[in-house]
Amino acid sequence: MPAITVDHPATTSARRSRSAELRAHRPRTALVTGAAEGIGQAVAARLTAMGWRVLLHARTSAEGAVAADRLISQGADPERLRPVAADFTHLAEVRDLADQVTSPLDLLVNNAAVAGDLRRAETVDGHELTWQVDYLAPYLLTRLLLPALSAAGGSRVVNLSSSLHRMGDLRWDDLDRTGRYSPVAAYAQAKLALTMFGAELAERVNGVAVVNVHPGVVRTSLTRLYSRSGAPVEDGALAVLRAAVSDTVSGGYYEGTLRAVPAPIVADRPSARRLWRLSERLVGLDVLSRA
Repeated sequence: MPAITVDHPATTSARRSRSAELRAHRPRTALVTGAAEGIGQAVAARLTAMGWRVLLHARTSAEGAVAADRLISQGADPERLRPVAADFTHLAEVRDLADQVTSPLDLLVNNAAVAGDLRRAETVDGHELTWQVDYLAPYLLTRLLLPALSAAGGSRVVNLSSSLHRMGDLRWDDLDRTGRYSPVAAYAQAKLALTMFGAELAERVNGVAVVNVHPGVVRTSLTRLYSRSGAPVEDGALAVLRAAVSDTVSGGYYEGTLRAVPAPIVADRPSARRLWRLSERLVGLDVLSRA
């Protein structure tokens, strides 16, 4: 684990005061991934209405432009929207996305996710599709954006988890599920890993709060993993917004607006550290740290 420096209390207090003053004189900025539709777009709409500047992530530039136009037609201020694009099946595009984000960043909402097909598929990086899009990509993006988040002071990361993470198991010797694969198992594993990452990140980083939230079973492209129907998208968006702007416990797991108990392995620090190290290697951050 990297060393954590501890400032003198007076120094820390002064920095927090300066950060609060800076935040009071600039618009807050959020990056919402997977914001071309569903919960992500609803969250982006709410944030812009609250005066936030929103980086609206979509898989392609065309999808981002359509999403931005849709929000503007619904009354969003175009000056508060900036579409950004990255296909999470390409880790190189995740790195490019991080390079597009200028500091400071007040909020990162890791919403983008997919449900795999019945037949296992791989990304160009050689990983099982769900594992990369739902976990490795947000892991890499969050790690790369930590400097921008830290620069904001009082920033927050919100990971969209799932109650299905409790069904997940980390197959340490086959995280890409080349052996036994099913869409639900792959999704549950990815959401378990994301929840563990959120809890571990909260332990490692000072000045950045981290919240894991299951927004509920909502009518989105992921509904088929849970049931045949779901609640309105707006219900899920409200749960995410609460995690983003209300008082919460950093590292905590929430279902809707209520704090809940996650899978036991989420609190297992040795397993979380093992996942962190493995994830670094899978996305190439271990090479950068040695450079």
